[in-house]
Amino acid sequence: MIKSIPIPVSELMSRDLVVLKPEDNLQAIEQCFRAYNIHHIPVVNEEGQLKGLVTRSDFSRANHLLAHFRQDFKSVLVQDIMTRQLATTTPDTPVHEVATVFLSNIMHALPVVDGNTLVGIITTQDLLRYLLEQRKQLTE
Repeated sequence: MIKSIPIPVSELMSRDLVVLKPEDNLQAIEQCFRAYNIHHIPVVNEEGQLKGLVTRSDFSRANHLLAHFRQDFKSVLVQDIMTRQLATTTPDTPVHEVATVFLSNIMHALPVVDGNTLVGIITTQDLLRYLLEQRKQLTE
């Protein structure tokens, strides 16, 4: 029987992140989602400490409410719509633990922190990409 070696999150996580500041406005969120093919944007302070996360769903809800109340995009800040209570993981957490979290919840991304400092993000797409690569290697 082959024993597998636990793979740490740090091997699969994205490190080159698009981030927002709490004081950015919804226009900044829209620009990020248009410019990059991402679904989650971490929110950090000046020191790089994680403060929240904005998802495409958060943005869509806010956009819908703004249209309903006829408010300006520039008047609403990231801190007004971001999710503050986040599940996070660390770089040394085994990937299988993250996969279990993804399977048991409705979240699709976990910010990766070292202390309070954001160092990456891992998503369901990162796990799927890894699994496809593993399958490709096994068939070669």
